[in-house]
Parts: sequence; C-alpha cells; structure tokens
Amino acid sequence: MSISLAVPNDIIEIMELVKSCIIDLEAHKIYQWNKNYPTVDHFEGDIENKSLYIFKDGGVNQGIITINETQPLEYKKLDWLIDDSRVMVIHRLAVKPIFQRQGTGQRLMNFAENFAFNNDYDSIRLDAYSGNPRAIKFYENRGYKKIGQVFFPGRTLPFYCYEKIVR
Repeated sequence: MSISLAVPNDIIEIMELVKSCIIDLEAHKIYQWNKNYPTVDHFEGDIENKSLYIFKDGGVNQGIITINETQPLEYKKLDWLIDDSRVMVIHRLAVKPIFQRQGTGQRLMNFAENFAFNNDYDSIRLDAYSGNPRAIKFYENRGYKKIGQVFFPGRTLPFYCYEKIVR
C-alpha cells in the first residue's frame, strides 16, 4: 500500500479510474463530472506540476488526489476562516468504485492533511458538488467547515466550499 506522486505512465490508469467514477456517479444521478471535466489535460498538468498523488495497493490504482495551492477564482468572493497566507487546496479526489467504502478516500485525505501540516500550511480548502451527498458527508465528518457556495460553468447545482484549519 502506498501513496506517491503520479507519473506520466500512470495517465491511462488514471483516466480509466475517472471514467469508472463518472459512470458510477451518473448511475446515482450525480452529474458532477463529465466529458468536459476533468480531462486528461487536467491530470497531465497535475503530473507536470507534481501535485497529483496516486494510491496503489498491490500495484492496483485505487484512488487519486490533487493537492496544490491553486484556488479557483470563484473562491475570492467567500469569507474564509483565515487569510490566504498558507492555504493548500484539494482537487479531484477520486476512488475507483470497486474500492469505495474501504478506507481509500480516508487514506488519501489523511495523506493530504498530513502533507498540509508537515509543510506548514495553515488551512485546507476544497469544494464538493452539492448534488453529491456522500462527498458532503465525507468532508463534514472529517471536520471541514462549510464556508459558502460557488457555481462553476456547465453545472446547474452549486459547489459547497469547505475549509479546515490545520495549524
């Protein structure tokens, strides 16, 4: 079991994971991701920027998470818990459906939170699609505080924005 930076050779497995997640989300009438987001370009950029991490167990890709300092412009209009001094942002957390509810998402979030703490970030920010009740419950159970909501192009429902102080 390991979490490590994704490399270009991982991209095919990553896109297969994303495709399986989209199919699973749509089967549950959750239209969070689609052919326009996230794309291979997003993940190739994450790999190039060394911000995409992959969780493998027995050589099998079970989940991914992107962590960096990039905040969507939509975040600017929210009243966050702290200023922007040292903020880490979580993007594109995904767990292959056959591995969901087995602790993979928890492991990825533990990794991200430890990364933030060990690298002197003050807080972690993220957003969750309001039409995805499992994701919302997942973050709230981990102590993330709902700050507000934003809208992203191509989505009818808002995304709830969360923050957790790590210092």
